[in-house]
Amino acid sequence: MAYKSTGFPTVAGATSHPSRSLILNIPNEILHQIVGHLPTDRDVINLTLSCKELHDRILGPSTGIWRHRYEANYDIPEARSMDELGYEYKTRAIVLSQKMDFRSPRPTKGQQLWLEVIYTMLIESLAVSQKASGPKTYNRIREAMSQAKFLNRPRKPKPSEFTCAIQLCLTALALHKEVSEPCLRSEYELAIVYSFGSEPVGPYIPHENLDLTKILHIRSFWQRHLLELDEMTYYLTFSYLDEDHRPKMRKSYGIDENQLSSSWIGYYSCLHLESIPVTRAAFNKSSTQTCADIESHLRLDILSMNLHITNDPFWPAECNKIIPMYPDQDINRVFFQGMQGLYNQASEGNPVFGFTEPIAYPYGGIPGWTRICFAIIPDGNEEYSSDWLHGYEAILLPGGRIMLGRWIDLKNPTGRGPFIFWDVEVPCCSQG
Repeated sequence: MAYKSTGFPTVAGATSHPSRSLILNIPNEILHQIVGHLPTDRDVINLTLSCKELHDRILGPSTGIWRHRYEANYDIPEARSMDELGYEYKTRAIVLSQKMDFRSPRPTKGQQLWLEVIYTMLIESLAVSQKASGPKTYNRIREAMSQAKFLNRPRKPKPSEFTCAIQLCLTALALHKEVSEPCLRSEYELAIVYSFGSEPVGPYIPHENLDLTKILHIRSFWQRHLLELDEMTYYLTFSYLDEDHRPKMRKSYGIDENQLSSSWIGYYSCLHLESIPVTRAAFNKSSTQTCADIESHLRLDILSMNLHITNDPFWPAECNKIIPMYPDQDINRVFFQGMQGLYNQASEGNPVFGFTEPIAYPYGGIPGWTRICFAIIPDGNEEYSSDWLHGYEAILLPGGRIMLGRWIDLKNPTGRGPFIFWDVEVPCCSQG
């Protein structure tokens, strides 16, 4: 390709015309390839402003320039026309380029529009099958979260279901130290995190009228304690995890996204509620938020679980009394069993059994929420004669990779607290 004094390339096959700029003589196919390699959208627009003919040839309805740039940056959803993709691409380019400050207590119209764009990208990332080239849309979401600091301040005074749903679905990024930061203790109420003052009656994760704000309090608690070194609780063990064993939003290419994952790791937190001051205000102001910061308490390691699907619909009455199954007989409930041990430690472990229930309602306009319930019993105590029987009830977030909820001692319900588990595609441990 030789260059003349005009600054435009001479291309083999182009028909020269003395009264035309040389770039106008380039065939459309080659012109579109050149435009496709321009580094920014602004470069494309500047080129189209040169003359009307270039504008029509580059941005005409049949050129597909914006679809090409869309495909370079995002996953392509099904059943979307070229015009729709072009409009969506330009909308995202404009909105996501704006600086957002979510520290202010009152949301602005600009913030709402920004969230709506993030919502469309989130739906796209969850719905489009992963390709070997990687999750493009998810990477754009990650870039947006790194710049806007939306996840750093998860809770407004009265967050909407829409905002809570987006926050929860992006939990993997909220727990990523290169994307987010530890939130403040004021971002959650400890009394809500530990279900203080409430009787364990009925499902903690109901199918109808699920309180996403409650779950966001739990997520915020973990965002604080997993990312904040000064808390001196879970930070060190979490920070030592390699990338393969950190929380993710979506499963990788080639892995069945609808199948319950087999390998999980995570944490639980506890407090001796009988020793906590009786008032809710005193509970929230307590300097001790978890037994993990009490030296006399047993060291809290990272837990692990290996699970497998079973045809045995096992959920005994002692469990169902506090963690009841959803009454709908037609629900597609899936039962599983497994073993619970410690991260990267071979051990005999404790038996696990439980089930999942899909939730039909798309909270926040996002489908794919699932209720997961399971119990852990001491090894060798299948007859439930031990001093404890721990039941876990959580929401499995859309994408199927992170669960957030509450554990409770089914024999002594004063023992309870928050927990978080996430799946790992690379097995981390073995249980006997």
